[in-house]
Amino acid sequence: MSGNHTSTTNHNKDFLLGVLKLSQYRNSTVFENSNFFVLSPSVQNKNNWFDLRKVNLDKFPSKKKGKLLIRLYDDFILIDLREFISKLLDNNPYDTKNSGIHWKFQIKKSDGNISYIFNTKTKEKFFIEKLDRNEVLKNMIH
Repeated sequence: MSGNHTSTTNHNKDFLLGVLKLSQYRNSTVFENSNFFVLSPSVQNKNNWFDLRKVNLDKFPSKKKGKLLIRLYDDFILIDLREFISKLLDNNPYDTKNSGIHWKFQIKKSDGNISYIFNTKTKEKFFIEKLDRNEVLKNMIH
């Protein structure tokens, strides 16, 4: 893996743990509190790619609100996890020895500065907005 993996995975983790009051499941991208199940990949690479692993998605309890909280450099992208799953996860994931079953995504900008996430296999797009810490906090209270 290129780059500093520890620095990447810890980027803005203090915000998730201290401000949002989430608990991290082991050393994964899974965070939770009594109301929310949060997958929070950290995107700190020049191609803005990330993946979601089936093993982490399988931990998502049906009774909780689900959020995908992408830590994109100093911005955040907050998405309803169930909506993201229904629109971007297909039945043809990658399956590798190191990552297991997973889906790969990339964050891009189109003409007009509109940002979106796309599935690297299906090319399906999901349009997004970048948020700051205060906007995430306001959305995570509800």
